[in-house]
Amino acid sequence: MLLPVSQVSSLVNALKLTWLDKVYLNEIPREYLDNTDITVMLLQETDSSPAYHANSTFKGLAMGVEIQIFYKIDLANDFNPIEAEIALMKTLKDAGWLIVSSQHHTTDPDTNQLTKTIYVTKNEMI
Repeated sequence: MLLPVSQVSSLVNALKLTWLDKVYLNEIPREYLDNTDITVMLLQETDSSPAYHANSTFKGLAMGVEIQIFYKIDLANDFNPIEAEIALMKTLKDAGWLIVSSQHHTTDPDTNQLTKTIYVTKNEMI
């Protein structure tokens, strides 16, 4: 079984989203932290707990992932972030991920980028 962040990364990369330039797992490399010319997604694990308890053991894992999107500063005038996020969440739902929370848009205080955070979870049998 792949790590939860690897599962979401594989799904997102397979979509070949035209608005997304790079997906990072666990951290954005230091040399790219201040790059506001591209849109990046940061995936971090939020849960990996035993699930499906029965007969004094567990039979699955509850997996959680935090999805952070940092939009490039110069977004195209015809690009609608909300539509892109809805399409992404629908795809994640269709792949078995539950959308736990879709946070409001914020502005990163260091880079002034528009950001979005989405939390997803999924239970898998082992």
